[in-house]
Parts: sequence; structure tokens; C-alpha cells
Amino acid sequence: MVNDEARPAGEINIASAVLMTAVGGYIDAFLFLRHQVFGFAQTGNVIFLAVDLVKGGDWVQYVWPLLAYIAGLTCAQVLRTRRPDLPSRTVTAAMGFQVVVFAVLAVLPGTAPAALLVVTLSFVGGVRLELFRAAAGISFVSIATTGNLMRAVEAIGDFVRGRSSDQLRAIALTVAVVVGFIGGAVAGALLSQTVTHALWGAVLLEAASMAVFAAASRRPSTAGGTPQ
Repeated sequence: MVNDEARPAGEINIASAVLMTAVGGYIDAFLFLRHQVFGFAQTGNVIFLAVDLVKGGDWVQYVWPLLAYIAGLTCAQVLRTRRPDLPSRTVTAAMGFQVVVFAVLAVLPGTAPAALLVVTLSFVGGVRLELFRAAAGISFVSIATTGNLMRAVEAIGDFVRGRSSDQLRAIALTVAVVVGFIGGAVAGALLSQTVTHALWGAVLLEAASMAVFAAASRRPSTAGGTPQ
């Protein structure tokens, strides 16, 4: 089993990170097409709120996901305080919790209130952002792509200046995470328009991310590092 003492708190492997960011793209494409709101990308909700506030629209609908997102951040921060080392079993349990939540939402009938989906997923988004920050030695954002794009460009700049193998590796990893998000968004957009219970796609992606991480956590540690 991987030595948790050698693994930075909450760090996952790159395959799990790519799948996790794919879920982020998938969820927000699904929510935007079905309900014209975001669950993970709260920047978009803040803009929608401001526009509706100025135009006299239903701005309150964007307040609830923001509050749920903050609640998710808070709960994850409490977990980090109680378990600052975030051992592998805790990370796996957090992933499992998300799989269960996605599965429950996936079986809801089409007549279910949109707020139930949006608020719940916004809470999960807050948890994800706070808990999952690092993968295979790089920092990443599991629910959006702007931060990952910035890191990819920074990695390219570092490589141009230094031309080391570690810098080239950082480019490959950050680009993989960005591509994962884009792929998830495309899949979410396609399935949201063709499949009634399209949220099952997010369930499968998150379950795959959890399975990959759990399998990697059981492998013998090599040179005390996190499995790639």
C-alpha cells in the first residue's frame, strides 16, 4: 500500500485527476443545458445573479447554489482540520460519497425540482474544490478549467526557460487535466441532449476516478512517491 506519510495531504494520481475534472466539465454542461445554471462554476452563477439583479430577473435562484457551495467548502475544511493528513481511505470515502450523491440524483424523475439538483451539486462542488488540489506532484482544480489553463501556460513558460524533464512532465500533466475537462464538457453536452437520465455519465466517470485511485493506493510505494 502507498505510504500516506509520503503522499501530500489529499493528493491523488493523475488518472483520477483527469477523470475528476472530466466530471466537472460534464456536470456544468449538463446543468447549463437543462437548467441554465452552474453547479461547480460559481463564477458563472455570480455573473448570472448580477445580470438578473440589474435587469429585475429572478436573481434569487443563483443565491442558493452559492450558499450550498460555501457550505461544501466549510464541511471539507472541517474534515481537513480533523484529518489534516487526509489518508487514502478518507480520500476514497470522499469519492465514494460523491458517487452515491450523483447516483441518487441520476435516478430522480424529470419532474424533480431543479433546485434539488443544483443546490446538491453545488455543495459537492465546494467539497471537491477544497479536498482535491494536487495530483502526481502538480496543483490542479477539480471543478473548473481556468486555473488549470493558467498552470499549463506557466508550465510551458518554465520549460522554455529551463528545458528540464520535470518541466516537460508538468506540461503533459496539466494539459491532460485541461483536456479531461474539455472532454467531460463535450460528453455532458451531447448526452444531456440525447439521454433522459444523462447524469449517469457523471456517476460512471466519478466511479472510475475512485476505482483508479483506490487501485493505485493499494500498490506498493516506489521511492516513497505517489503512484502515477
